[in-house]
Amino acid sequence: MRRQLLLVTVMLVSVVAGAAPAAGQETVTLTVSVVSDSGTPIGGATIDATWDDGSATATTAGNGKAFIDVPRGADVELSAESDDFIRNRPLVVENAESGEVTLEVVRKGQYAVRITDTDGPVSNVQVSLSRGGTTIVEGRTNDNGEFTSPIVEQGEYVLAAFKSGYFRNVTRVEVQENTSEKLSMRRGTVDVQFRVRDDHFEPPQTLTGAQVNVDGVGTQRTTGGAVTFTLPVNTRYQVSATKDGYVTNQTAFFIGTNPGTQTLTIQREPNLTVVPSNERVVVGERLTVEVTNAYSEPVSNASVLVDGEQVAMTDDEGVARAVIETEGEHEVTAQLDGVTSAAIVVEGIAVDDSTPTATATATATTTGTPEPGPQVPLPGFTPVTVVLALLALAFVALLGRRFR
Repeated sequence: MRRQLLLVTVMLVSVVAGAAPAAGQETVTLTVSVVSDSGTPIGGATIDATWDDGSATATTAGNGKAFIDVPRGADVELSAESDDFIRNRPLVVENAESGEVTLEVVRKGQYAVRITDTDGPVSNVQVSLSRGGTTIVEGRTNDNGEFTSPIVEQGEYVLAAFKSGYFRNVTRVEVQENTSEKLSMRRGTVDVQFRVRDDHFEPPQTLTGAQVNVDGVGTQRTTGGAVTFTLPVNTRYQVSATKDGYVTNQTAFFIGTNPGTQTLTIQREPNLTVVPSNERVVVGERLTVEVTNAYSEPVSNASVLVDGEQVAMTDDEGVARAVIETEGEHEVTAQLDGVTSAAIVVEGIAVDDSTPTATATATATTTGTPEPGPQVPLPGFTPVTVVLALLALAFVALLGRRFR
């Protein structure tokens, strides 16, 4: 009787063994039953329980049951494995309370595949096994094109094999205790058109003569705003568009297996231009300037500087007025968002405000004949009118004689 009591005590200790919840936490006991997919209790299975700040382990008795203490209200993940059975994904017990939990396991299996193409083994192929839309196992083929999964549940899976430059191979496979298969993959290419547009405009405008570079493939110049590359399928590419006077744009594109068109957008390099109304300005007068951007559009809120000092801001029409205060050459520039225009030179001209005064000198003479003064013509009379008047008087006199 004492030996039986001792045996039961040892069994209970082994069943409940594990890390206890932290001191001060209220605990609840989960009664976990590990069963096969046919409902058979599995004894000797190891149960791992984990939660945010702790974990515990227990081993099932012959009836497939074990007891685990966990914090009340915790979300607990339960997994189990025995010599012959395993569970792919943990069972989540949310907001744990005392009670019974059934943890189903499936017989162990393993899957191995060797992938080849027309030239032989294909290395570095990304391989995955999934079930119900969830990836269970993933890895890559070795130099011999081989991949072997870890121990998983036996059953049906979706096998996906993927590598850049190849068509994806997706098939259903049945995983048994030891399953080994071969799989072939096929290389492929696809035609992709790249268009280059200037999206400063609405709608974006086509850019001819831009260069499109596909990293690792090559560079072509657009004709009619587009260019076509033949590219290996299922590959991610870095593609850039460049053109003189424009900011280069590099974009990543994943090219699948279908022909298509991709668009790259670029804009002109930021630029300011100052256009003065005059290149010579009287000192003290205002100089009017217009500031435009790289598209010859007016720029508002730009700072206008004369010899490096801000003197005005452009209005909504890109116009500003600044006083030229000293004579000589002055550099006028504009700034906005870290961009500075090229300087234009304006000359300040000084004007003398004094007015010359004429002085008349009178000379008195006591002898001789006084010189005649200047002849001042009568208003409205010119030499021609004088001649005409004399001719008219002569004509009148002649008529008078005839009538005497």
